Amino acid sequence: MSSSVSTEFADIQPMFLPMQSYPLTASGVGPTVIIYPPTIDWNWMKQRPQQLMEQFAIHGHEVYYCNKTQQTGMEIETLQPKLNLVHDNIGFIRECIPELKRQGRRIIVWTSWSKLHGFVEQYQPDLLIYDYVDDIPEWAPYLGPMVQRADLVITSAKALQRQITREYPTKPSCLVPNGCNLEHFGQYRTTAPDKPTELLQLQGPIAGFVGAWAHWVDQQLVHQLARSFPSVNFVIVGVEYAAKVDRSIPNLHYVGYKSYQELPRWMHFFDVCLIPFKINEITVAANPVKMYEYLASGKKVIATDLPEVRKVPHVWIGKGLNEWRRLLPLVLSEDTPFDALANEEWLREQNWTTRYHAIVEAVRQHLHVKV
Repeated sequence: MSSSVSTEFADIQPMFLPMQSYPLTASGVGPTVIIYPPTIDWNWMKQRPQQLMEQFAIHGHEVYYCNKTQQTGMEIETLQPKLNLVHDNIGFIRECIPELKRQGRRIIVWTSWSKLHGFVEQYQPDLLIYDYVDDIPEWAPYLGPMVQRADLVITSAKALQRQITREYPTKPSCLVPNGCNLEHFGQYRTTAPDKPTELLQLQGPIAGFVGAWAHWVDQQLVHQLARSFPSVNFVIVGVEYAAKVDRSIPNLHYVGYKSYQELPRWMHFFDVCLIPFKINEITVAANPVKMYEYLASGKKVIATDLPEVRKVPHVWIGKGLNEWRRLLPLVLSEDTPFDALANEEWLREQNWTTRYHAIVEAVRQHLHVKV
């Protein structure tokens, strides 16, 4: 590739060496190393990438998670046994990759950002796995090159799996939905934590939303619900992602970003949890992590009519504002039961460990490689 920095890749180039050809060395036969290239920071909204890399480490693989925020010259940080956080990606490529290749290690690059298709060769991967998790229009031009380069495509939703099967019928692919750390989000099912300070003065039930307050959230729907039910507190937990929460509505409370460790404490005090997404090409292909986390917290859920939330126990589907207005008091009512046993039964197979084993089996089946 050209060594010149194009405007198109100006957000990526500073994290990598000048773009050029990187011929692969001999395939590794030693213990597997998993590398996740810079995409999102480790401490920013712990989601699928962090969860899966943690699983690889728990199961004995050496993992290098490359932060998007770069700190040149900073040493690799060990987060837990075998899970390493790379702060200087260029230094890692220059110094660590050659050493790993000299050791004969098998390098698996796991990436979920298609725009990196021209940069992944710098890790000299023996296998490249593309985790297709979002159908974001801005990334569409890079999907083809990434899928063609990948040895295996993992998809997080049925719509994405159908797309890959239809458009790339010869490419090995496998559906592996999102999941949840059940123990983490279920920790307050029997004992109550201290109530967050921001909630102490609220009177009445709480309808909570956790996640990025972004353009795919139906903000007008939430605003209209808040105005329709002034006795219900609508609490927004998360980052404002190119969108702002309306501070003028008295019962709409934005409490900001809370760490992954704090989230179960907040969810414990929600009476109902919300997934108020717009219906568009992004959301119809979304398998919301928050759905699993809400349910693991033992909470009822109201969601927009997304394909991936249909027929899930304790998720009520709201098709339009009137349906949401009907459902909110119904779901908040104590007369609407929450079957804890049915919830536990459904959740039993929705954990990240199960997802890890599905991935390992997909690699074995499609690539004939034991991870």
